[in-house]
Amino acid sequence: MRDPNNESWRKKAIGVLQACEHELRRTTAIGMKMIHASKASGDLHETYEELGRLVAKAIKEGELEWKEPRVRVLMTHAEDLENLLRDMESQVQDLKKPLD
Repeated sequence: MRDPNNESWRKKAIGVLQACEHELRRTTAIGMKMIHASKASGDLHETYEELGRLVAKAIKEGELEWKEPRVRVLMTHAEDLENLLRDMESQVQDLKKPLD
């Protein structure tokens, strides 16, 4: 003879397990989308960075003229930062030299 309480408990347990499985699948799908979005975002950043370097090089070499005033500001700022980094690297190299 079947125990009605046991059947009820079994149905509830199966329902809980099915709900957990559904949430796990949904969470996994969301996680995979987020991973792919993060990779795409990183690739986009790298693409824009490379594009910016190519444009800056073309402007410096006179291959490209851009009349937007902000471009000059950004180019000057980038050159200042490059000089700063070169100076810092030189200072670090001097500090690394052994004392005589």
